[in-house]
Amino acid sequence: CLMMERADDETPRFRRHRIVQVMLHEPAYLHCIIPQFSHNLVAWTRVSDEALLTAGESSFTSDPRFQVSVKSSNADWVLIIRRSEKSDTGCYLCEVNTEPKSTVYAVYLNVIDAYVPKAPPVPTKRTTRLMANMIGDEVLLNCTITVTNESNSLDDEVQWSRDGRPIDFSNSNKYISKVKRDSRTIIHTLRILGASSEDDGNYACRAVDAPESSHMLHVNSNGAMRCTSLLRISCLLISLSFLLHICDTV
Repeated sequence: CLMMERADDETPRFRRHRIVQVMLHEPAYLHCIIPQFSHNLVAWTRVSDEALLTAGESSFTSDPRFQVSVKSSNADWVLIIRRSEKSDTGCYLCEVNTEPKSTVYAVYLNVIDAYVPKAPPVPTKRTTRLMANMIGDEVLLNCTITVTNESNSLDDEVQWSRDGRPIDFSNSNKYISKVKRDSRTIIHTLRILGASSEDDGNYACRAVDAPESSHMLHVNSNGAMRCTSLLRISCLLISLSFLLHICDTV
Protein backbone atom coordinates (compact mmCIF):
# COMPACT_ATOMS: atom_id res chain seq x y z
CA CYS A 1 0.00 0.00 0.00
CA LEU A 2 2.62 2.54 1.06
CA MET A 3 4.64 1.74 -2.06
CA MET A 4 1.86 3.37 -4.08
CA GLU A 5 2.87 6.82 -2.86
CA ARG A 6 4.05 9.20 -5.55
CA ALA A 7 5.71 12.50 -4.67
CA ASP A 8 8.71 14.57 -5.75
CA ASP A 9 11.86 14.05 -3.69
CA GLU A 10 11.87 17.72 -2.72
CA THR A 11 8.30 17.52 -1.46
CA PRO A 12 7.89 16.93 2.30
CA ARG A 13 6.37 13.49 2.48
CA PHE A 14 3.29 12.71 4.53
CA ARG A 15 4.68 10.68 7.43
CA ARG A 16 2.03 10.91 10.14
CA HIS A 17 -0.86 8.44 10.40
CA ARG A 18 0.27 6.32 7.45
CA ILE A 19 -1.08 3.23 9.22
CA VAL A 20 -4.32 3.66 11.14
CA GLN A 21 -5.81 0.97 13.37
CA VAL A 22 -9.30 1.20 14.86
CA MET A 23 -11.66 -1.17 16.62
CA LEU A 24 -14.72 -2.49 14.87
CA HIS A 25 -17.63 0.00 14.72
CA GLU A 26 -15.42 2.86 15.91
CA PRO A 27 -14.91 5.90 13.62
CA ALA A 28 -11.72 5.99 11.54
CA TYR A 29 -9.86 9.19 10.70
CA LEU A 30 -7.43 9.11 7.77
CA HIS A 31 -5.29 12.26 7.62
CA CYS A 32 -3.66 13.85 4.60
CA ILE A 33 -1.65 16.89 5.68
CA ILE A 34 -0.38 18.83 2.67
CA PRO A 35 0.57 22.40 3.65
CA GLN A 36 2.62 22.78 0.47
CA PHE A 37 -0.53 22.13 -1.61
CA SER A 38 -3.08 24.04 0.44
CA HIS A 39 -4.82 25.41 -2.67
CA ASN A 40 -4.87 22.22 -4.72
CA LEU A 41 -7.81 19.86 -5.23
CA VAL A 42 -7.61 16.72 -3.08
CA ALA A 43 -9.41 13.42 -3.70
CA TRP A 44 -9.67 10.24 -1.63
CA THR A 45 -9.92 6.86 -3.37
CA ARG A 46 -10.20 3.28 -2.13
CA VAL A 47 -7.69 0.95 -3.74
CA SER A 48 -9.64 -2.32 -3.33
CA ASP A 49 -12.33 -1.31 -5.84
CA GLU A 50 -10.79 1.91 -7.23
CA ALA A 51 -13.80 3.81 -5.91
CA LEU A 52 -13.68 7.60 -5.77
CA LEU A 53 -14.86 8.50 -2.29
CA THR A 54 -14.40 12.26 -2.11
CA ALA A 55 -13.13 15.09 -4.29
CA GLY A 56 -12.62 18.45 -2.72
CA GLU A 57 -15.27 18.74 -0.04
CA SER A 58 -17.83 16.68 -1.96
CA SER A 59 -18.64 13.00 -1.44
CA PHE A 60 -18.90 10.64 -4.42
CA THR A 61 -20.06 7.49 -2.64
CA SER A 62 -23.54 6.34 -1.73
CA ASP A 63 -22.24 5.07 1.60
CA PRO A 64 -23.17 7.81 4.11
CA ARG A 65 -20.45 6.65 6.47
CA PHE A 66 -17.79 8.34 4.33
CA GLN A 67 -17.23 12.07 4.50
CA VAL A 68 -14.34 14.51 4.27
CA SER A 69 -13.39 17.22 6.71
CA VAL A 70 -10.92 19.98 5.84
CA LYS A 71 -8.83 21.61 8.53
CA SER A 72 -7.60 24.71 6.76
CA SER A 73 -5.30 25.70 9.63
CA ASN A 74 -2.86 22.92 8.78
CA ALA A 75 -4.16 21.90 5.34
CA ASP A 76 -5.36 18.55 6.67
CA TRP A 77 -7.84 16.67 4.47
CA VAL A 78 -9.41 14.08 6.78
CA LEU A 79 -11.35 11.14 5.37
CA ILE A 80 -13.83 10.10 8.06
CA ILE A 81 -15.41 6.64 8.12
CA ARG A 82 -18.25 6.50 10.61
CA ARG A 83 -18.82 3.11 12.28
CA SER A 84 -16.01 1.27 10.55
CA GLU A 85 -16.52 -2.29 9.36
CA LYS A 86 -14.05 -5.12 8.82
CA SER A 87 -14.59 -4.71 5.07
CA ASP A 88 -13.15 -1.19 5.34
CA THR A 89 -9.70 -2.62 6.02
CA GLY A 90 -7.36 -1.77 3.19
CA CYS A 91 -5.42 0.92 1.38
CA TYR A 92 -6.70 4.46 0.79
CA LEU A 93 -5.05 7.07 -1.42
CA CYS A 94 -4.99 10.81 -0.91
CA GLU A 95 -4.41 12.24 -4.40
CA VAL A 96 -3.43 15.87 -4.86
CA ASN A 97 -4.00 17.56 -8.23
CA THR A 98 -0.47 18.72 -9.07
CA GLU A 99 1.46 19.24 -12.32
CA PRO A 100 2.87 17.59 -14.34
CA LYS A 101 1.44 14.57 -12.51
CA SER A 102 -0.63 14.13 -9.40
CA THR A 103 0.92 13.61 -5.99
CA VAL A 104 -0.30 10.54 -4.11
CA TYR A 105 -0.08 9.67 -0.42
CA ALA A 106 -1.19 6.29 0.96
CA VAL A 107 -2.84 5.40 4.25
CA TYR A 108 -3.52 1.83 5.35
CA LEU A 109 -6.56 1.23 7.55
CA ASN A 110 -6.78 -1.85 9.76
CA VAL A 111 -10.13 -2.54 11.43
CA ILE A 112 -9.76 -5.01 14.29
CA ASP A 113 -12.35 -6.85 16.35
CA ALA A 114 -13.66 -4.95 19.33
CA TYR A 115 -11.95 -5.81 22.58
CA VAL A 116 -14.09 -8.01 24.79
CA PRO A 117 -12.68 -8.16 28.31
CA LYS A 118 -12.43 -11.62 29.77
CA ALA A 119 -14.48 -12.37 32.81
CA PRO A 120 -12.31 -12.14 35.91
CA PRO A 121 -11.40 -15.53 37.35
CA VAL A 122 -13.49 -16.71 40.24
CA PRO A 123 -11.48 -16.09 43.40
CA THR A 124 -10.14 -19.28 44.89
CA LYS A 125 -11.50 -19.83 48.35
CA ARG A 126 -9.37 -22.41 50.11
CA THR A 127 -8.27 -22.91 53.65
CA THR A 128 -5.31 -24.90 54.94
CA ARG A 129 -4.92 -26.33 58.44
CA LEU A 130 -1.96 -28.29 59.78
CA MET A 131 -2.36 -30.37 62.95
CA ALA A 132 0.10 -32.66 64.74
CA ASN A 133 -0.50 -35.86 66.73
CA MET A 134 1.80 -38.50 68.16
CA ILE A 135 1.13 -42.23 68.22
CA GLY A 136 3.88 -44.20 69.89
CA ASP A 137 7.13 -43.00 68.40
CA GLU A 138 5.44 -41.68 65.25
CA VAL A 139 4.39 -38.10 64.59
CA LEU A 140 1.41 -37.55 62.31
CA LEU A 141 1.09 -34.19 60.58
CA ASN A 142 -2.33 -33.77 58.96
CA CYS A 143 -2.60 -31.01 56.36
CA THR A 144 -6.30 -30.40 55.64
CA ILE A 145 -7.20 -28.30 52.59
CA THR A 146 -10.84 -27.27 52.18
CA VAL A 147 -12.50 -25.69 49.15
CA THR A 148 -15.57 -23.50 49.71
CA ASN A 149 -16.11 -22.60 46.04
CA GLU A 150 -17.79 -25.29 43.93
CA SER A 151 -16.14 -24.10 40.70
CA ASN A 152 -12.65 -24.83 42.05
CA SER A 153 -11.21 -28.32 42.06
CA LEU A 154 -8.70 -29.76 44.46
CA ASP A 155 -5.15 -30.58 43.48
CA ASP A 156 -3.59 -33.78 44.77
CA GLU A 157 -0.18 -32.17 45.04
CA VAL A 158 1.14 -30.59 48.22
CA GLN A 159 4.61 -29.48 49.20
CA TRP A 160 5.97 -30.40 52.60
CA SER A 161 8.85 -28.52 54.15
CA ARG A 162 10.78 -28.36 57.39
CA ASP A 163 12.37 -25.06 58.37
CA GLY A 164 11.88 -23.89 54.77
CA ARG A 165 13.58 -26.92 53.19
CA PRO A 166 11.64 -29.60 51.23
CA ILE A 167 11.07 -32.93 52.96
CA ASP A 168 13.20 -35.71 51.46
CA PHE A 169 10.64 -38.44 50.73
CA SER A 170 13.34 -40.65 49.24
CA ASN A 171 14.11 -41.53 52.87
CA SER A 172 11.19 -43.95 53.21
CA ASN A 173 12.48 -45.18 56.56
CA LYS A 174 11.79 -41.74 57.99
CA TYR A 175 8.94 -40.13 56.05
CA ILE A 176 5.71 -41.57 54.63
CA SER A 177 3.09 -39.48 52.84
CA LYS A 178 -0.56 -40.41 52.30
CA VAL A 179 -3.59 -38.65 50.80
CA LYS A 180 -7.29 -38.92 51.61
CA ARG A 181 -9.93 -36.87 49.86
CA ASP A 182 -13.61 -36.20 49.22
CA SER A 183 -15.44 -33.64 47.08
CA ARG A 184 -14.51 -30.58 49.16
CA THR A 185 -11.64 -31.70 51.40
CA ILE A 186 -8.27 -33.30 50.91
CA ILE A 187 -6.08 -34.46 53.79
CA HIS A 188 -2.35 -34.94 53.30
CA THR A 189 -0.74 -36.92 56.10
CA LEU A 190 2.99 -36.86 56.78
CA ARG A 191 4.20 -39.66 59.07
CA ILE A 192 7.54 -39.15 60.79
CA LEU A 193 8.83 -42.55 61.90
CA GLY A 194 10.95 -42.92 65.03
CA ALA A 195 10.44 -39.29 65.98
CA SER A 196 13.02 -37.71 68.29
CA SER A 197 14.30 -34.27 69.21
CA GLU A 198 16.31 -34.35 65.97
CA ASP A 199 12.99 -33.95 64.16
CA ASP A 200 12.20 -30.66 65.89
CA GLY A 201 11.40 -27.81 63.52
CA ASN A 202 8.79 -25.73 61.78
CA TYR A 203 6.82 -28.02 59.44
CA ALA A 204 4.68 -26.50 56.70
CA CYS A 205 2.40 -27.71 53.92
CA ARG A 206 1.46 -25.73 50.85
CA ALA A 207 -0.81 -26.56 47.91
CA VAL A 208 -1.54 -24.78 44.65
CA ASP A 209 -3.83 -21.76 45.16
CA ALA A 210 -4.07 -22.42 48.88
CA PRO A 211 -2.48 -20.60 51.81
CA GLU A 212 0.47 -22.21 53.57
CA SER A 213 -0.04 -23.61 57.05
CA SER A 214 2.78 -24.39 59.50
CA HIS A 215 3.27 -26.09 62.86
CA MET A 216 6.23 -25.86 65.24
CA LEU A 217 7.09 -29.38 66.37
CA HIS A 218 9.07 -30.22 69.54
CA VAL A 219 9.75 -33.80 70.57
CA ASN A 220 11.17 -34.68 74.03
CA SER A 221 14.12 -37.01 74.28
CA ASN A 222 11.74 -39.68 75.63
CA GLY A 223 9.69 -39.46 72.45
CA ALA A 224 6.79 -37.32 73.68
CA MET A 225 5.73 -34.11 71.99
CA ARG A 226 6.20 -30.97 74.08
CA CYS A 227 3.90 -28.00 73.98
CA THR A 228 4.60 -25.70 71.08
CA SER A 229 5.10 -22.00 71.64
CA LEU A 230 1.43 -21.48 70.85
CA LEU A 231 0.34 -23.99 73.51
CA ARG A 232 2.79 -23.28 76.35
CA ILE A 233 0.45 -20.74 77.98
CA SER A 234 -2.35 -23.34 78.10
CA CYS A 235 0.03 -25.89 79.61
CA LEU A 236 1.15 -23.44 82.32
CA LEU A 237 -2.44 -22.56 83.18
CA ILE A 238 -3.35 -26.23 83.52
CA SER A 239 -0.32 -26.87 85.78
CA LEU A 240 -1.16 -23.84 87.95
CA SER A 241 -4.78 -24.97 88.31
CA PHE A 242 -3.63 -28.43 89.36
CA LEU A 243 -1.29 -27.03 92.05
CA LEU A 244 -4.01 -24.78 93.46
CA HIS A 245 -6.34 -27.77 93.69
CA ILE A 246 -3.71 -29.68 95.70
CA CYS A 247 -3.24 -26.73 98.09
CA ASP A 248 -6.98 -26.45 98.67
CA THR A 249 -7.17 -30.16 99.44
CA VAL A 250 -4.36 -29.93 102.01
